[in-house]
Amino acid sequence: MIKIFLYKNINLKIFFQQKEITMNLINKFLNVLIYSFFPKICFYCKKPLDYFAVEPLCDLCLKKIKFIEGLFCERCGLPLYSGGEYCYNCKRLDRKLYFDNIRAVVEYVEPIKTLIHEYKYNQKIFLENFLGDLLAKWFDKNFLNYKNIDIVCCVPMNPIKKFFRGYNQSELLAKKLAEKFKLNFIPNLLKRIKLTKSQFKLSKEKRLKNLNGAFAVNKNFLDKVKNKNILIVDDVCTTAETINQCAKVLKNFSANKIFGLVLARDI
Repeated sequence: MIKIFLYKNINLKIFFQQKEITMNLINKFLNVLIYSFFPKICFYCKKPLDYFAVEPLCDLCLKKIKFIEGLFCERCGLPLYSGGEYCYNCKRLDRKLYFDNIRAVVEYVEPIKTLIHEYKYNQKIFLENFLGDLLAKWFDKNFLNYKNIDIVCCVPMNPIKKFFRGYNQSELLAKKLAEKFKLNFIPNLLKRIKLTKSQFKLSKEKRLKNLNGAFAVNKNFLDKVKNKNILIVDDVCTTAETINQCAKVLKNFSANKIFGLVLARDI
């Protein structure tokens, strides 16, 4: 009986192994067939990609991505090509800064500019994997600087805008980051209480006024903010006023330190 049992199990194992190999071959054949009619192309320059390419960009476009690795403002993360500790905006005495620092992964130039725009406004959610990986790889290298983070949150969208868009791109990036590094993610920690104009359409002066009073701490989490170190994730930073206003309302409820992490820094 034991021999029969073992014999049947061995045969079943071989059968399933052969079935798996066959299915893999069929899947590869179908993928090649689909690629023949619908070849992969670079999302930015539209040149053909290799069949085995996993990134949405070709090698040339990948090389155009400008990582922020040199000198940058210690406060807001703006690249400083001429050196120095702080940028002009962070030195201004007429503007109070509530965040402790902001760091950015790449410069907001092509091809990243197009990828973020399409991801943000044109439902190209599949780009989340590539953009999220850029953020995660940077965070992994700098993890020791964030080991005391208590809460990860994101810059909130107005509920009306979120309803029509269907998602908050910053929330998706923050969630992906928090899951990978097992961080405490509270997506609704902050809420947007003012319907503001899109920041990219405004001048720097108008951007500062546009966001004044735009955010509030969700009343369900008021007791979770006190004495906590909080990381705010966003997709793009230009004047840093969005994260600054978020940090302001968190500091009003006795948050300890507020850090910002953005995918791209506009220069």
